[in-house]
Amino acid sequence: MSNFKINKDLENYKDEVIKVRRDLHKTPELGFKEFKTKEYLKNYLENLGYNPENLLKTGLLVKVEGNSEGDSIALRADIDGLPILEPKNKDFRSEIEGQMHACGHDGHMTMLLVLAKYLKDHPEFKHPDLYLIFQPAEEGPGGAIDIVDTGLFRKENIKEIYGFHLIPFIDEGIISTNPGPMFAMTSEFYPVIKGKRSHAGEPENGRDALLAGCEFVLALQSIVSRNVEPDETVLINVGKFNSGDAMNIVSDETKMEGTLRSYNPKTQMFMKQRLYEVLDGIDKIYGTKSSLNFVDKYDPVINNEKLFDEIWEVIPEPKQLFEKVMLAEDFSMYQNEVPGVFIGLGTRTDEYNSGLHTAEFNFNEEVLLRGIDTYLRIIEKNV
Repeated sequence: MSNFKINKDLENYKDEVIKVRRDLHKTPELGFKEFKTKEYLKNYLENLGYNPENLLKTGLLVKVEGNSEGDSIALRADIDGLPILEPKNKDFRSEIEGQMHACGHDGHMTMLLVLAKYLKDHPEFKHPDLYLIFQPAEEGPGGAIDIVDTGLFRKENIKEIYGFHLIPFIDEGIISTNPGPMFAMTSEFYPVIKGKRSHAGEPENGRDALLAGCEFVLALQSIVSRNVEPDETVLINVGKFNSGDAMNIVSDETKMEGTLRSYNPKTQMFMKQRLYEVLDGIDKIYGTKSSLNFVDKYDPVINNEKLFDEIWEVIPEPKQLFEKVMLAEDFSMYQNEVPGVFIGLGTRTDEYNSGLHTAEFNFNEEVLLRGIDTYLRIIEKNV
């Protein structure tokens, strides 16, 4: 176990975090279908004496009444799993075949549940009004914006929000966050190129949609290298490419799927426009007719600099500044509503070093105590 400092009282909750995390790990459910998860959360919280409220179809909201003055704080945990088949090599593996908690959401929920238990067990701990948000569908289609649209933050006068993400590329127990951009904004794009079918022996009679698609993918790389300022970080990736149905036929249709990511809304808008222009140029060269649709997903996670300074001061070592990554998270939707900070909790060890969204992802549950300790320190700074 990493050498990190936590509240001594929290050491008594080691067995609890292990049990709760493994309970939750067994029932991973996809976005807006987290019914068993919601039932577990509700029962746990009601047994502690809380009165959880429904939040969307499968989420929950718990208000922890404050016993001291201070701005109201929201803490968020995402609750959905992923469509990943988990290996049969541990005794608490998923009981839902083909679904798995492979992104640490079981750990995120555990931190909030055991935090709620700690606050019940320690009524002397001073804190303002707290709102614990158990959010469905982070992996998709995105539950945060729906929660914001309920008006929760305005109705309850919530002033700040914080959340955690387990990070397997940072050493176990290290708290890592940063001021400013942390995760990227993301847009999906779906180009379709329509050509004309012909025999491969008579290519002059066709309009090759496959070749046009290849040209489009190659041309995208020049957008990043030649159209974007060197200090801007952007990513364009085409991850799916379907074209043709026979080796001796000129393809008449190419369908692609890709992702566009950056940290700056203006850059994102510029990149979208360039994709339209590149595709239009491809049509003129190859005589094809194309369409391009975008689906905007999540805004960039941008941590409030003032709040960062406040919490960084109260978080003990080990800690390190987070180097922004091209991952995406709908925690950003809360930050559009109120100031907030998203925080990474390192889980990497020699034993646990598989990445997020992999079938081998796992972690030592004791590290969750470090996250709970950090939540307590953040809460205290508001009193």
